[in-house]
Amino acid sequence: MQIGFGAFGATHLRAWRGLGLADRLVIADPSAMARAQAAQLGAECRQVADYREALADCTAVDILTPTHLHHAIARQALDAGKPVFIEKPVVATVAQARDLAAQTSNVVMAGYYFRFHPKSLELRRQIEAGELGTLRLLNGRFAGFKRTRKDSGALHNDAVHFLDLFCWLVGSLPDRVFAVTRDHFSRGMDDLALIVVEWNDGPVGQIEAGYVQPGRWPDAVVPGAITSKEIAVSGSSGAVEIDYAAETYMEHRVAHEDSAGVWKPRFAAPAAPRKVAAADAVAVLAAELSEFLRRIETGDRPVGFAGDGLDGGLNMALLLEATETAAREKRVVSLQG
Repeated sequence: MQIGFGAFGATHLRAWRGLGLADRLVIADPSAMARAQAAQLGAECRQVADYREALADCTAVDILTPTHLHHAIARQALDAGKPVFIEKPVVATVAQARDLAAQTSNVVMAGYYFRFHPKSLELRRQIEAGELGTLRLLNGRFAGFKRTRKDSGALHNDAVHFLDLFCWLVGSLPDRVFAVTRDHFSRGMDDLALIVVEWNDGPVGQIEAGYVQPGRWPDAVVPGAITSKEIAVSGSSGAVEIDYAAETYMEHRVAHEDSAGVWKPRFAAPAAPRKVAAADAVAVLAAELSEFLRRIETGDRPVGFAGDGLDGGLNMALLLEATETAAREKRVVSLQG
């Protein structure tokens, strides 16, 4: 059952269809307009206003409601014995994340889209193979002119994608974070977030997210938006730039060498694009949901950064809370101890 048919709802429906499961899908949304849109796009699906009408009969739950509803719905689904997939941000508070992470009887998977993008997977392979050397800097820009959301600001809606991606690439939470946020629209939520994270004896990461600065490309998910979704990861022997919107993957084979006290770049090869499979939003989401189904079938639990019982959701709740504290109190916040 898919609970919620908002901005990303159609993409979820198309992904379920791509997996051959749309004819078994129930879409629950209290909005009559949303249900009508779902019916128009997925005539083979059943629509209900209240997810509780169909909870007992479903085999798994896919949650993409406003964030403040995630915990209550997930808790109810888990209590009913259903595996749960939850779109980011998984929950609103660390306490809610701990509550869901404490359950062990069913699969709970967080929806972190960029972990499943082919270009992210290739970058992670290169990092693990040592092709970039020791990681030094991770840059991310997830920003542009687009509409705000009613349930979350730029930090929880957009920056969270690259915060999770960077932690996933490095393999752990950072040790400390500093952030600056702004609420230009006086909504009580940030519309601009600038974040710096640091790993002890490791790389530094910086992320820009927001709605008040120019982007470069029409957004594939949000109609009418012009956004940029790009990262650059630099190591001691090379760097990679990924533009997710333009579907480009650029490699730099370069290392700095000491030449009479002057460190100069030595280029092993010219910067060159690498051919990595393109993927639209439906294909990436289908890969996520396919992994969700695999875990249900096998009972597999994630390890590494994701091994907190909530597929990275608890870790990200801790990092988001620390980031908010850093911005509010204008200080560096430690995530250790």
